[in-house]
Amino acid sequence: MKVNVLLGAVDSSLIYSDAVVAIDVLRSSTTILTALANGAENIIPAETMDEALAIGERLKAILGGEVNSIKPALFQMGNSPLEYVRERVSGKTIILYTSSGTRLLKLLTAVSKKVLIGAVVNISSLLGYLKKENFNSISIVTAGRTGSPALEDTYCAGLIARSLPWEECNRDAKIAMKIAEMNVDVVKEARHALELVKLGLGRDVEYSLTLDKIRIVAEANSSKGCIRLL
Repeated sequence: MKVNVLLGAVDSSLIYSDAVVAIDVLRSSTTILTALANGAENIIPAETMDEALAIGERLKAILGGEVNSIKPALFQMGNSPLEYVRERVSGKTIILYTSSGTRLLKLLTAVSKKVLIGAVVNISSLLGYLKKENFNSISIVTAGRTGSPALEDTYCAGLIARSLPWEECNRDAKIAMKIAEMNVDVVKEARHALELVKLGLGRDVEYSLTLDKIRIVAEANSSKGCIRLL
């Protein structure tokens, strides 16, 4: 198995893999997985605010997401995974727009037929699926922040990469696997984590960096334009 990790800014032409794992630990990936685990029917990622509003109006769906970590005024929900409880999302379609994560998903689904949602909270389930499918090549792609790698995403990518039976990996994979050796308490001091803490969202950070809170695997389906459970 060949495993490549792509940190931060990604050129879609780099992705030639049997499967792609998209990671935005704080917080898109975690929010998506939490919503699906709590019964959301599907999640539609939007690349722009206008797109989210238009789809939400057409489908009469829940609008969720953030701009600079804050819930937009016209949205019903923010990007905190803790908001997406069963009572609010079960059986619902959610239109999600975020600063980094949903844009990454739109990019990846345009070039890959198999895009999986990766996060710390579902890592064992994701690894079980990847090993069972025995893909020849896997790309693990992080959202980062403003085109730069984010520590929490690199940490998650490393946790995944080091647990796969890889025979070949790239430089970023080696970097990520080294970062994954860090104590998680160090990762909680990452820049974006501290930004969220200052906004009163420290519980999001704790939740998002807790291993195996969720036992599901989710795929972004390019043909259907939505994210669903596998």
